[in-house]
Order: sequence, then C-alpha cells, then structure tokens
Amino acid sequence: MSRTDTEAVRALLAAHDPAASVRSDPARRELSRNQVFASVHRQRSVYRLVPRRPVFRVALGAVAALAAVAVVVPFAFGSAQPAYAGPPPAPLEVPLTDLEPGSERLLALAEAAEGQPAPPRPGDVAYVRTSQWTLTYSQDLDTAEEGWGVLPVRDEVWRTPHESGLQIETPSVPDHLGGDLNPVQRLFEDGPTEWEWGGGEGGNGMFFSVEPGSLSTDPGVLADQLHGAGSDLADTGSGARLFYALQQLYGEAPVEPGVQAAVLRVLAEEDDVMFAGTARDREGREGLLFVVEESEGGGTLLERRIMFDEGTGQPLYHETLTVESPSEPDAELPRVNNYTVLVESAWVPEVGDTP
Repeated sequence: MSRTDTEAVRALLAAHDPAASVRSDPARRELSRNQVFASVHRQRSVYRLVPRRPVFRVALGAVAALAAVAVVVPFAFGSAQPAYAGPPPAPLEVPLTDLEPGSERLLALAEAAEGQPAPPRPGDVAYVRTSQWTLTYSQDLDTAEEGWGVLPVRDEVWRTPHESGLQIETPSVPDHLGGDLNPVQRLFEDGPTEWEWGGGEGGNGMFFSVEPGSLSTDPGVLADQLHGAGSDLADTGSGARLFYALQQLYGEAPVEPGVQAAVLRVLAEEDDVMFAGTARDREGREGLLFVVEESEGGGTLLERRIMFDEGTGQPLYHETLTVESPSEPDAELPRVNNYTVLVESAWVPEVGDTP
C-alpha cells in the first residue's frame, strides 16, 4: 500500500480516524453522520455515507483504536446487477445543464398534495419501509482486513410517541466491491438484524427529528421547524439544510397532505432548489426530480436530490452524491453515497404491525 493510498482513505474517513496525523477534510461533516457499528462473530467497524443522523451500534471491542487505511479504487456504478433489485444507483438521467428554477413546479405539486386524503390512522406507531443502497466501508478489527462496496438494505422502522420502537435491517449481496471481500460480505451473510429500544430510549438515534403532530401547515412556521431539524448543516445553504431535514423526516413517519403541501411551498421559496426534469426511481415510479447543491468547502461539492410524485406531491426517493472532490478523479464522479427509495409509510396499531 502506498503512502498516497493511505492518506487518501484517511482523508475520506477523517471524522472517524483517531490517528493524530489526520487533517480536517471538506467532507468531514458528511462523514460524521455515518453509521458506525461493530457486530456479529468478528469485531467490525462499518462506515456508511448516509444523509441522516448518526446511529452508533458498538459491540464490545477496541473500536476506538481503529486507524482506517485501505486502497482507494473507483466505483463503477453502471456494471453488474446486484441480487437485491435491479442495477445499482445511477447518476441523474437528466443532464445537469437542463436544470431550471423549481418554484413554479413546486407550487403546482403543493396544490396536488393539498388535495390528497389524510392517511388512515389506526394507531400511533409510525411505520416506514425503505430500500437503500449505501456506499459502505467495513474493517475486520481482528484481521485488519478492509473492504468497501455498495450495500443494498431493506429497512423497516417502527417508532412510537414514547421514544420506543424497532428496526429490522435486511441486507443483501453487496455490489462494486473493493479491497478485501470478507469484511463486506459478512455484513449480509447472517441475514436480518433487529434493534429494539424501550420507552424513553429514543436518544440512541431513533427518535423523531420533529414530532409528527407538531409539524405546521403554515409554510413560515414549518420552514423554521425544518431548519431546526437540519441544523447539522448550519454552515451550508438554506436549500441544502431543508433537503437534509426532509431526508430525515420522510424516513420517520407518514407526512400529512397539508404538511407536505407546506413543505413544497417552503422549497418553492428557495432560489437554490432546482428542477431537474422527470426521472424514474428504483421501484419504477416516475416523478419530478429536484436538486440542491451543498458546498463542503475545499472544493468538495455534494448534491442532494428528492423526487416527488406529480399527481400527489408525495416523496418517492432521495439520494446524496459527491459531484466534485479534489481527492477523487473526475472519471469516478458523480459518486452515489446513498440512494433511498421510500417504499411505504403508514400508521399502525402496534410495533411489528405492517399496513
């Protein structure tokens, strides 16, 4: 392994590398939201580039002693098909030169959302099912083997009003593997993993970013609520904070039509929210795609994307990409960090129930 390779990966994983020589990297804030856990038969550490709050699941072991190094290889997002559901995430189908202001279309979507019936509410437990593809780095702390790839996961989460709930994560065969294969392959071979937390224990990362019943239908009030939920990105543009907050919100509970209409009106006021055209998600659903850029400083540029159903105004999928980075060749960009399909959300009577 060359010194250049080591420094490149340490820069990529700067937020979690305890080595004293690590320098701050422009992507640090995004990486600081990575999920980190060590589990199963061998001690492992896992880093995921994800657009949501951090969830730390740490088994017994010297996780703090990890110094992550590996050889960086390109991710070819147009190659082999994973076993989970179709080809790996691809960059936006619409050329970026076609971007245009999103205000007019967002206001039309708001009208469509406002006319939708409220979702049935047979109970107070929020159920959300997503399909996710996440760029993941894994290291075996016993053997020091390191690998990375795109990990497909089916994720089901139940949240109660009492900060209790359940998450079932079902990974599938990882794709676009690099480095040592074993640390990444072990992430799926034991099947689904369950995490359950009791009343008042939502502080482990499974709480609501904004309590569903408190979300306002007034765009001005709601904008403040969303900016509060997106405060992790305080140093970025307003549109990026809103997109980040929505990426969290849509994964936590059903959103009432009136609230969703207000969301779209809030976005319509943002000059940096652009319309990218019509696209199709991994479930084959077509919708209107909107994007916002997020500058991380130092030449690193992220892009957050959310697609809405044209008939209902409801969200269908979101993704986060790295589109510019001084540490990566242009040929390897854009790189999909996380792609999340919002498959289903509903209110159910009890934890474990499905619609």
